[in-house]
Amino acid sequence: MSSWSIQDLEYWDARIREKAGEFGLSCFPQEFEICNHEQMLGYMAYHGMPAHYPHWSFGKSYEKLKTLYDYGVSGLPYEMVINADPALAYLMRGNSLCLQILTVAHVYGHNDFFRNNFMFRDTRPELTLGRFKLRADRVRGYVEHPSIGLQAVEEILDAAHALSLQCRRHTAIRKLTHEEQQARALDAAEPPHDPFERIHRPVEHRAPDLDRVPLEPEEDLLLFIAEHSPYLADWQKDLLHIVHEEARHSIPQIDTKIMNEGWASYWHHKIMNSLDLPEELHLEFLVHHNQVIRAHPGGLNPYYIGFR
Repeated sequence: MSSWSIQDLEYWDARIREKAGEFGLSCFPQEFEICNHEQMLGYMAYHGMPAHYPHWSFGKSYEKLKTLYDYGVSGLPYEMVINADPALAYLMRGNSLCLQILTVAHVYGHNDFFRNNFMFRDTRPELTLGRFKLRADRVRGYVEHPSIGLQAVEEILDAAHALSLQCRRHTAIRKLTHEEQQARALDAAEPPHDPFERIHRPVEHRAPDLDRVPLEPEEDLLLFIAEHSPYLADWQKDLLHIVHEEARHSIPQIDTKIMNEGWASYWHHKIMNSLDLPEELHLEFLVHHNQVIRAHPGGLNPYYIGFR
């Protein structure tokens, strides 16, 4: 039996949201779902999404997480937050009231980070959940198609997953258009100015091959194959695009893990200390907070490093 009610969570959510506004946090509207440990394991395996395309690797991930949890090798997170508008967070049903309050404050730190960090500017959070559902429907459509089927779909998804992280990581650097790449190739082919050209042998000018594909080295392997392969059918290219789009959604979270957790930990600490909690809740908060941000011997704790 939980030591809290939905009314308790609504009360503390309103208090925390008010404090977040006073501190200047700018957040998406926030929604919460209460889940048990089995549901949390499922969300973890499927990257937190309520709708996701099927693939055996996600089932494998679920079985691994469940086995580790059942044998006490690893625990479960207190929450998961989805970069969406409105933002979606999952809270564990077994959390105590203090832990739920702490978790809600932590969630608003993540929410502010998702909305304002530069790395997430192109993720289109207002479309996140809808896009994941549409992609899942498309993949299931290919699986159920009589001329395609599960095995053919899995073969493409297996290959796509292997290349999914081979894409552009530096969103601050704009990719040149094809015309800009051609102009740069022409400029690079021009012989450099030689102040002693009268006594030197003229440098032979070689026109660049402007029809070469790619014109410049391409780091986004999955997208390049999807757009240029002469051997793939349209449905196969669509599967590559689906995996590529989901990887592009995940990469900002991978690249900002330490900063993101540090930001959320800083704000949950600041907000919790401003709430005038009852003494027993405040003492429990201090215990949980120090457990979260403590250093891990022989390992890296992103909460500890980011908070420090």
